[in-house]
Amino acid sequence: MGDSRSVSYSNEEKEIVRQGIDAIRCVLTGDDEAAKLRLLFCLDWFMDPYYGQDISDIKDELIILLQEVVVSDKSRYVKEDALELLSTYVDGPFTILEENIGSFDEKLLPQVEYTVNYYKIELITPVMIDECNRIYMENKSKFPDISDRYWVLYDRDLTKESEKPNIEMSWLFEKGELLDGLQYQGSIFSQTNEKGFFLRPEIHFNINLKEGKALIAYYFGKRFARCLEYDLTCVDGKYSLSNEIDVWVS
Repeated sequence: MGDSRSVSYSNEEKEIVRQGIDAIRCVLTGDDEAAKLRLLFCLDWFMDPYYGQDISDIKDELIILLQEVVVSDKSRYVKEDALELLSTYVDGPFTILEENIGSFDEKLLPQVEYTVNYYKIELITPVMIDECNRIYMENKSKFPDISDRYWVLYDRDLTKESEKPNIEMSWLFEKGELLDGLQYQGSIFSQTNEKGFFLRPEIHFNINLKEGKALIAYYFGKRFARCLEYDLTCVDGKYSLSNEIDVWVS
């Protein structure tokens, strides 16, 4: 899981899982790294909904145990595989990971932060999409030659300096209405209409929970781009944007 390491499991690992949480804990808190990796790989099969395995009776305890493994195990590979199970199959919050966020080394920390914050990202994403659409509709009303279709992109590498994109999620809209089933194929900014607006304009956003900030950068034409920064606040589990400022304007 997570790299080119060769790990496999057998019916022995499946039986351990079926024995329950105590048997799983015995392996994952033991000293045999290989046995831990086999069991974690096997847990992937049990936790993936596709395979229809019911582990609801141990799910809550397993989530706690996997967090404890990420915090306390000595093996980087064991930590990474346990963390991958959490990030792939479990919704947050991850209280134990959050409480120990300062204890992770610099290699593992970004993955831990991503896992801890992902459920927050899911809450914030609709707010960001709504703001992106507001920006589009506002500009479209002023400049009708802006394309009717545009991409909204969650770009984890978007910074004030507009770094190379790292697209996490994408949505294609037409005049503010979501078009389903279409995948982002990458930027083709070179194609413009006769007015100089991109045929496939993009609006990128990023979320910085650590600093309580959000960025939106829109690219409607070669000379029609802008980056905005917002304060990101949360009250009673609901996120909002405020204090919009210009970061750069093309």
